[in-house]
Amino acid sequence: MERKLLVAILVPPAVIVAYSLIYHIDFVNVIRTMSPVLFSAFLASYFGQLLILSIRDSRIAKVSYFTAFKARFLGNAVGLIIPGWVGQDLVRATVYAKKNRDLVSSFAYSLNEAFYDVVIGSAMFLALIEVKASPVDLIYILVTLGNIVGWTLGTGYVIFTSKKVVKAEERMVNFLKMQSYYVLLQRGKERVREATTPGSFILNSLITIVGYLVQSVAFFFVVPKFPIDVLVNMTYFAASLIPIPASSGFAELGLSIYFTPSVVVALRILELIDYSLGFLLIKEIGLGELKKQIEEIRSYGKLPERPGT
Repeated sequence: MERKLLVAILVPPAVIVAYSLIYHIDFVNVIRTMSPVLFSAFLASYFGQLLILSIRDSRIAKVSYFTAFKARFLGNAVGLIIPGWVGQDLVRATVYAKKNRDLVSSFAYSLNEAFYDVVIGSAMFLALIEVKASPVDLIYILVTLGNIVGWTLGTGYVIFTSKKVVKAEERMVNFLKMQSYYVLLQRGKERVREATTPGSFILNSLITIVGYLVQSVAFFFVVPKFPIDVLVNMTYFAASLIPIPASSGFAELGLSIYFTPSVVVALRILELIDYSLGFLLIKEIGLGELKKQIEEIRSYGKLPERPGT
């Protein structure tokens, strides 16, 4: 596992170096000559998005604003090297669980936050793609469409089957010999259903949109056309949906649609710096507490305790 983690950490800088060599870019000189204004803009827009999305996260997870901010700040950093739910979603859940919440409920809330991140972000990308479309965008179009369909169907299933006995679910649980986790599945469903009311869906979606718009402001200092800036940001987001550490390769490919190679290298470095700052809070994960939570999960309910019995 440690070797895999080391490889994941090394992949992003290795891809940047390889990209620089292919296009004969001196990435060290790019760092040395980077504009302080551009650096400050990326830092400010990133923290601006964090501050905004933490409002939404605190509402969903029912934790303090500061806890929600720490969870997202740290989760984004871990997501650089461990993509998907194993990375940022589980990290946020672990931070929430430290505030007297069980890991199952915390993880359900974290996945509910991810629903808005993914679906709203994907919808914004698809809505803006006609502003400046490219053949390369087909990759990101397919990825975002797939995520919208998958997350919408998955979340819809969770909401509509909450507190209901689903025979197919029972058979699957029995087949996998995971009867002791059935109650946990139902508990997770209930938490997602509780957090997804029509009013909260609209408000959380709006907060998510504002967060992405604020993050897009940084690109205005490169291309002073805000619709293009938002599209660039959402293309970068679409690349992050591909399960590769720091979306390495696909992020560079997406940015290359709009910028010269030297600018691509500069922007990638800035993005990685922003997200990596979250590692300053790495102790917040509390691996000992996480292990304790997992041990408790192993001793939870049995299949006969399902709703409706």
